[in-house]
Amino acid sequence: MSLTSLVNFLDSTRLSIFGEEFSRGEALRLLDFARNSVVEEGGFGYLGLDGVVDRTHPRELYVQCRMIQVFGLAYLLGLSDSLEQVNVGMDALFDVFLDVENSGFFNSVDYLNKPVDATKLAYGHAFVLLAASTAKACKHPKADELLELIDGVIDTYFWDAEYGMLNNSWDREFTKCDSYRGVNANMHGVEAFIAAFDVTKDQKYRARALEVSKKVVDGFAKSNSWMLPEHFDSQWKPDLEFNRDKPADPFCPYGVTIGHLFEWSRLVIQVGVQNSSDSAEVAWTLPDAINLYELAKKAGWSADGTDGFIYTMDWQKTPVVRSRMAWVVCEAIMAAYSLWITTHDAKYIEDFNAWWKYALDNMLDYEFGSWFHELDPNQAVIDTTWPGKPDVYHAFNACLLTMYPFKPSFVGVVI
Repeated sequence: MSLTSLVNFLDSTRLSIFGEEFSRGEALRLLDFARNSVVEEGGFGYLGLDGVVDRTHPRELYVQCRMIQVFGLAYLLGLSDSLEQVNVGMDALFDVFLDVENSGFFNSVDYLNKPVDATKLAYGHAFVLLAASTAKACKHPKADELLELIDGVIDTYFWDAEYGMLNNSWDREFTKCDSYRGVNANMHGVEAFIAAFDVTKDQKYRARALEVSKKVVDGFAKSNSWMLPEHFDSQWKPDLEFNRDKPADPFCPYGVTIGHLFEWSRLVIQVGVQNSSDSAEVAWTLPDAINLYELAKKAGWSADGTDGFIYTMDWQKTPVVRSRMAWVVCEAIMAAYSLWITTHDAKYIEDFNAWWKYALDNMLDYEFGSWFHELDPNQAVIDTTWPGKPDVYHAFNACLLTMYPFKPSFVGVVI
């Protein structure tokens, strides 16, 4: 059975009750919630549990970009007339977050349009590239300008050709590069590079996505029994004790991050699809994806005796942060589906069904909308790491994956 014939296959074959019809309904429900994030000062605010903007949180760069991606994809795929929200996000990037004096984008901005965190992070700038790529597919009038701008910033400050990886952060003026290097920013760099290639056909992006993925997955992860180190020094030597004193950090937690194993599993499959014309070059992608997935499933699910995926574990595979994060479930769902549609192995669709059932039973908020972002091991809502419901990006993408042909990027579906 070919990959093409498997598209839109779940409902017609009844392999899953979480097929195209279910996914469309959930995607529309998420869009309804996400519209509440638009604020009169420009851009998107940080939503609380009740779907009301929490103004004690500044506006975040990554949230603006994720919302542009979500609303842009909804518009391109005919799910919603949401081009207005894309415009809101694009205006905010240029008018609120762009550092006109020094270039690049502020990490967070308050409601007086003053930077709260003026650090220039690769993580946020990768999401700007993803947003710009989505906006270009939407034919937004300022998409090309944003693509040129973010391409220049990444080339000048973040892409390190010596190591074939992204630097992590700079100060406001781009005068001092922090010595820390991180895999999280590079993971989202791969996501953005894949999308940027699909939209622009610039070979640079495809080459970078492949180079980073191979170094991280077929290098760092494979050489460490698939327990991916996330934190490094400026020469890309791992720091396995990084943030031991802050193990629940939302972006740089200590130890092994279960959700990132799933996320890389999906991403390297997509990298393989994008480079399928050179099968020898990407022969490692599927075996590596399977190894990452199997470790995440075995070590992450019910690791402490109750349902759900833990957030992190140490290097002996002992749970460290036991919170159940919504984004981790979403990445597990997407990884399982990606492996199923690539290998046709029924065990992955069984996992896909199990992870969705867990989400429906525990994560979805049927009163206020969206998903609870964090639960304790007993499935009670907590806010230790992720207060509120800042965005719908992970859950929305999990819905889209089963609704359309499997492509290297989400925006690639409509190119």
